[in-house]
Amino acid sequence: MIEEALRYEIMQAVPELTDEIYPTNAPETCIKPYLVYTRIKTDKTKTLEGYANLQALSFMFSIHATKYKEMTAIRGKAENLLLGMPKQSIGENEEVYIEDLDINNVTETWEPSLKVNRGIIDFTIYF
Repeated sequence: MIEEALRYEIMQAVPELTDEIYPTNAPETCIKPYLVYTRIKTDKTKTLEGYANLQALSFMFSIHATKYKEMTAIRGKAENLLLGMPKQSIGENEEVYIEDLDINNVTETWEPSLKVNRGIIDFTIYF
């Protein structure tokens, strides 16, 4: 459910990525620019009474574009989207309430095998 809500919000904030958002990997035939998201860590909150209905999930967004300037522009839009999420409900029906969000790292690299610039946002979302 969180992935669906994130996808919806990305498509609203970064329309150039509509239909170009993929979990874990992108098809070889995809049109650039595109975004690949991967869940890299899951923490479930545990209290003395057992597990609470709260989670902290770490994701990595990888934005790929052939032009560096295009990648940085899209990465900036995605980062601004994430910065505005704390204390907001997200998703098409606002079904997920975001308690907080930490941006752990923002970086970039050149992917020679794909011939694309890759912008990376590593973040943790608490909901």
